Amino acid sequence: MFTVGPIGCLQCLWILIVGGTAGYLAGYAIRGRGYNPVANVLLGMAGFLVGSLLFGRMGTAGLCGAIIVSFLGALVLILGVRLLIDENFAR
Repeated sequence: MFTVGPIGCLQCLWILIVGGTAGYLAGYAIRGRGYNPVANVLLGMAGFLVGSLLFGRMGTAGLCGAIIVSFLGALVLILGVRLLIDENFAR
């Protein structure tokens, strides 16, 4: 049986805050406006994974570091998909 304790709930909230903020910033920087809230969070989460691979452990420097790494990773992700797969992606 899978249970989520208080630490798990706080981590989920952390992911939502960081992912949503970074996804909104990346969507605003690329499109001129953000995406819907679910897309913002998903983009920020994927951006954190990409940013962690690119910048190493820089995202562990608190909330601002996590948002910056997620934002930069999301930008790289959007631009990479546009360049390699579909030029109309995320427009």
